[in-house]
Amino acid sequence: MKRIWLVLALILGLQFTYQPAQAADAKVIRLVTEPNRNFSGYFYNDDLTTRLAPTGDLGKLVFYPANRPRIWVVDTAFIDDVIAMTFEYKIGLESGEKISGVGSDVAVNWLNQFSFICSNDQVVVLPYGNPAYRLIKNYAPGELNFYYSNANKRLSSFLTRAVISDKSGKYSTGSLKSDNSLRKDYAENRRALTNLNRVVDAPELTTLRLQMARLLNPNIDKEFRNRLLKSADKEVSRSARKLRVISGRYRLTSVEVKLPITIVNNFSTPVKVSLELLPRNSRIQIVGVSDVSIEPYSKKQLSLPANLITPGTVTVAARLTDAKGVPITKYSQLNLNLSIVDSRVAWFTSSAAVLLFVAATLQTVRRVRRSKK
Repeated sequence: MKRIWLVLALILGLQFTYQPAQAADAKVIRLVTEPNRNFSGYFYNDDLTTRLAPTGDLGKLVFYPANRPRIWVVDTAFIDDVIAMTFEYKIGLESGEKISGVGSDVAVNWLNQFSFICSNDQVVVLPYGNPAYRLIKNYAPGELNFYYSNANKRLSSFLTRAVISDKSGKYSTGSLKSDNSLRKDYAENRRALTNLNRVVDAPELTTLRLQMARLLNPNIDKEFRNRLLKSADKEVSRSARKLRVISGRYRLTSVEVKLPITIVNNFSTPVKVSLELLPRNSRIQIVGVSDVSIEPYSKKQLSLPANLITPGTVTVAARLTDAKGVPITKYSQLNLNLSIVDSRVAWFTSSAAVLLFVAATLQTVRRVRRSKK
């Protein structure tokens, strides 16, 4: 009996002394690339088709991997690119032409092989888009947590197993010196998206916000980064217009009127917002409204009471906010032309018009009678 316990103790001792050495000797396999798509979802080229094949550099990593022990370090943005290839996808040429990609089957095979080959290995996930770790940690630590959280969620969902987030930045490589222009562009676009995220919980908005991390990828040159920036500016502006107050011109002729204001929601999920109205002068009194619910891909027209004080023109600035009053959209302009007509004036004018009509009729009758004589 003692011998059995001695053997068991020896086996356990060898196991515990072997595991650290095993971890230390583990081969690190990095599945990380430069951005393959622009912010509108078009691929820059079809190079991944070659790279994902069993003979390509990314194909060899999963079809002919290093022996265990091994650690897979993965950028989920790259995995999303490959998943996008499994459907019909387009390549956007610099000329503006769009052509179809041919790598769908290659992408499916690569994803199946990766999911199978790493099933018993440790998988470490980078922050989404592989941004420069020190830069993003110092500049926007809250956004870094957002990149980690969503990267982990998406990759673990694809692999149907738990993965580890590299919160210490141990596996992040490369550095990036931030210049004022890059910092400003990234900050403005990120702010626009995070503000929208306060009321919009749509997957397309989450994806766009995640893609912003690629602007800080340390493995791309300045020219390519500028192309990404232009694409980001265009797509963020397009998304910002999905939720807005429609500008318009109105002519108001009564002291008390109902002003029709239309709000648009072109996101895939419902939103609840507040409407803030700011008249540019005191010719009109009008207030906004809270807790306006708008269904996906729809418009909603509000009829708000307004009191006209004096005739003239006035511009009302209208924007949407969240429940706490934080602005979500930019101002839209409502141009009002106020022509107040008093009821007594209207009665007098109408009566005078009738009298003039009667007088003109009598005058015509007299002329006819004279002409007959």
